[in-house]
Amino acid sequence: MIHIIKYIMKFLVRSPLLIYFFLISCDQSSEIGIDELLTDQKEKIKVHYINIPLEVKNIYYDSVRTDDGELYFGKIDDPIFGKTKAIGYAQSYYQEGSEIPPIPGEYSENYYIPNDSSEFDSAVIYLHLSKVFGPNEIDEQEIFVKQIADTLFSSALYTSNKYTPITTEERGIIGLSRFKTANLNNNILSITLKEGYGKFILNEIIKRTKNYKLLDKMRGFALEPGENNNQLISFDLDNDNSKLIVYFKNPVEFPEINSPMMDSLQYTFRFNTPQTKHYTYYENNRSTSELSAVESFDDDEEFILNDKIYWQSSSGIYPIINLNNFQSFLDTAKNIVLNKVQIVTGPVNETFHNLAPKKSFYYIANSNNKINPIGIISNPNENVIMRDNSYFTEDNDQGEYLFDENITFTYQGQSTVFFQELASGNINAKKLVAYPENPNSFEKLVIDKNRFYLKVYYTKFNQ
Repeated sequence: MIHIIKYIMKFLVRSPLLIYFFLISCDQSSEIGIDELLTDQKEKIKVHYINIPLEVKNIYYDSVRTDDGELYFGKIDDPIFGKTKAIGYAQSYYQEGSEIPPIPGEYSENYYIPNDSSEFDSAVIYLHLSKVFGPNEIDEQEIFVKQIADTLFSSALYTSNKYTPITTEERGIIGLSRFKTANLNNNILSITLKEGYGKFILNEIIKRTKNYKLLDKMRGFALEPGENNNQLISFDLDNDNSKLIVYFKNPVEFPEINSPMMDSLQYTFRFNTPQTKHYTYYENNRSTSELSAVESFDDDEEFILNDKIYWQSSSGIYPIINLNNFQSFLDTAKNIVLNKVQIVTGPVNETFHNLAPKKSFYYIANSNNKINPIGIISNPNENVIMRDNSYFTEDNDQGEYLFDENITFTYQGQSTVFFQELASGNINAKKLVAYPENPNSFEKLVIDKNRFYLKVYYTKFNQ
């Protein structure tokens, strides 16, 4: 008797979903040519197409990895996601120049070096501007360069809630610049460093201090916004134009060490070497924003507000997708083979066409709604939705869901093998978290919670 009651309850719970499946399923056997291939079997084999709605909520993570990709700095007040202050941390490192003389008329980085007679000219940080968030291009922004109290470690992992102390003494401020993003030539921001700090670097080079020892002495620096800043700016430290240069001249020649008598010499430090580290620290205040309720949520807590799904990775706000409806479909549609499965998000409102992330990736969440960053690298098959062919090779390429900016304004991508493995029990996944291409991103999306679904093509074998 108890067994019968449980069965009835199970059917009642699933019946609305089952009715929905039957209403929107369609027979496509003739469309794909199955009539010609299986004329005498077509009553037993049917090919169908169905949209399966997905239950989606938001999840809040209190920290995001920010030590990969671009470096952010500045302030922004977003009415949806709140106020954000970004402090960028970075280190610089010199590589010894080549021993081969440069071709006349060409430049060889750090081939010419200073000597005991060298005279300091200036030291300048150059940063290649990549993205600007905030419409105030003609408003003046202020950037302080400050020396940090502790060094950064190249092998460590740094997240958005990691604050590295800044030297508090006046000598801790080693540079300052005021600029307007609309006026930057070739998107290059230059910051002249204080003379005392520049001379310190030059003297260390003259003393032949090894690059790794000088890195420890310099520790690193922080890029801190001024009080009235209203833009959030990212810098591409991999760009060849991003560097620290010490300018000097040699009144006397030292030929034995490639140190000629010459004006306008320079020694270059880079920010993107294997020995250096950079990351961004964020301070968030959502108290006056549309997401003010998030202030009271715990880390990894699911929520739904205003029947919308919010997405901004650097703010720690992500969509989390429950796959229960897919499992219910498998339970009710017996004897099927999955031919093609896509996760579809959209269409996206026109307001966010130019603001939304260009790609979406899906990570498998565990029972505590957490993702496994180590497992994503070491065992991607069980932690990431991968490209279909990657399940059979060693490529380990993640499945990409590209945003169609021209026609459908949706995110679409094919993950047939993942859902085949899920259906067969080879993969255990109950929830997925949507990530942009780089977690350290201020691209954003707000979308109705009902615009997430699976598009499934399947073959059904009738007994």
